[in-house]
Amino acid sequence: MTDAGTRLQEKVSSGIRCFAAGLLAAVVCTVVAPALAATFDCVMDPFLTVKLGSPVTSVLSEVLVDRGDLVKKGQIIARIESSVERAAVATNEARAASTAEIEAKQALLDQKSGVYKRKLDLQSHNVTSAQDVETAQADFNVAKQELELARLNRQMALLEVDRLRALLEQRTIRSPIDGIVGQRSLGPGEFARQDANIVTIASIDPLSVEAYLPVRYFGSIKVGDVANVHPDDPVGGEYQAAVSIVDRVFDAASGTFGVRLNLPNSGNLLPGGLRCHVTFDVPEKSARDLMASEHPAGSRAAR
Repeated sequence: MTDAGTRLQEKVSSGIRCFAAGLLAAVVCTVVAPALAATFDCVMDPFLTVKLGSPVTSVLSEVLVDRGDLVKKGQIIARIESSVERAAVATNEARAASTAEIEAKQALLDQKSGVYKRKLDLQSHNVTSAQDVETAQADFNVAKQELELARLNRQMALLEVDRLRALLEQRTIRSPIDGIVGQRSLGPGEFARQDANIVTIASIDPLSVEAYLPVRYFGSIKVGDVANVHPDDPVGGEYQAAVSIVDRVFDAASGTFGVRLNLPNSGNLLPGGLRCHVTFDVPEKSARDLMASEHPAGSRAAR
């Protein structure tokens, strides 16, 4: 073989060795330094959705909110026809406010007490009989009991007012949470049954970020971990959320488990129901990684 052929062969061998070394280095880097983050699809759902109904069956007199309105906890949402209940409250309030019966019974008791005292005084001077004294004493005791009964009647009237006010309050529908009205199902004049909902209110501060991860990540994600949430367009951006729930029951059909994160949403700036991507600060795991971790001896033998 000539010198030129020898030099050409050496150059080819050197090139092959360099290529092999580079390929090996790339493989080693891939194995030794895996990705430091894993990203999954997710959805930003409302933290709580409430379908407001009516505790009584009647006709709606007014609905004060519409879809898209922001509401506060305790705010009046709707009112149910309550003219009869308001009249009953007014009647019993007037009865409970009156002290005429108590004052009349008190005056009668004072009169019977005076008669009884005079009878005792006359008896001490042997002017009246013992029977007259006993009759005066009985009248005094009856008057005393009638006064107590009048006081009890007034107390019962006050309690009846409280009961009627509670019944009247049932006809005022209030929001139990801070949130946004997602749907109005009934309007003024419509019949509200106890199994029907008038409006639907969604609480979106915080948002619940729902994600489903392959079961091979179970144990890598823990409650309290912080992840980055990237909402889809047109919102975009990056937000931090904390893991609040890690399901301990897997979905056997899909081989996944659920994870929920709480995403603060001050001012309700982020909408609910938007798709997103959540990135956890954990290495990506493939099925081959899972098999290698479960069967290290078999993996070494294969190599």
